[in-house]
Amino acid sequence: MSKYFRLKDFLAKDEVFHIARVFITTRYDISYHSHDYAELFWVEKGEGIHHVNGNKVTIRANDMVLIRPEDEHTFSSNGKNLTIVNVAFPKETLDYFHYRYFANSNKYFWTDSKLPYQIKISENLVKRFSSRAEETMRFKRSNMQMDSLLLFIFRNLQELNTQQDFSSAPSWLVSAIKAYNNTDCFREGISSFVKLCNRNPDYVNRVVKTVFKQTLTEFVNDIRIKYAADELILTSIPIKLIAYACGFESIAYFYKQFSQRYAQTPSDYRKLNQKIV
Repeated sequence: MSKYFRLKDFLAKDEVFHIARVFITTRYDISYHSHDYAELFWVEKGEGIHHVNGNKVTIRANDMVLIRPEDEHTFSSNGKNLTIVNVAFPKETLDYFHYRYFANSNKYFWTDSKLPYQIKISENLVKRFSSRAEETMRFKRSNMQMDSLLLFIFRNLQELNTQQDFSSAPSWLVSAIKAYNNTDCFREGISSFVKLCNRNPDYVNRVVKTVFKQTLTEFVNDIRIKYAADELILTSIPIKLIAYACGFESIAYFYKQFSQRYAQTPSDYRKLNQKIV
């Protein structure tokens, strides 16, 4: 039978969130429960079962799970020394983050699937999360510490999701993209990118369409335009020279491509991003 946990029962005076490293060594160390708070955890080591919403989900080192307030769950380890870091925080904070950073999102805590959001992260990221959690544990568990930790976690998850979309490409395409991001290649145009792929141009075009939903020309132009945007922000190099360095022989075509991507001209983009306020 499910119990109902309240966050206030786990907090000391003046604390606003809970954080702990938890060692689960037997079956059902924690009662099957739902709660009035959101929580997330990542697995540092070991293996166990996450009993959640009537399902049994195997969890192992480097797994991360985001638990919604309405989810019912507990853990069992079968003696395999499951070690997790757990962060529990008010539903109001979750609602604020949704409003502030994830409006209309259907990922993370806002998925409508039966099971909560679960993702495999790298061992290095687990170490970074755990190090940041240990640092947080040394301070008063205030709103500032809570927000700082959650933003650190969310920012890395966002970057990881971007990388995962990127990593759906075959390894030869990923290598070509990384190698192509320089002005020497840009000046040679699409042929330089195809050469780096070491594949037939038609085949490269088909794969790019499948993975990125763009033609090869659109994809390569996006890489060059993004590079140009960074140059506009970080340097005072004349726009015409940036365009030529990125392989655009026609300044009019460069302006057209840039405006389509950023909804403003290169000159307006530079003014906006180099303006003192």
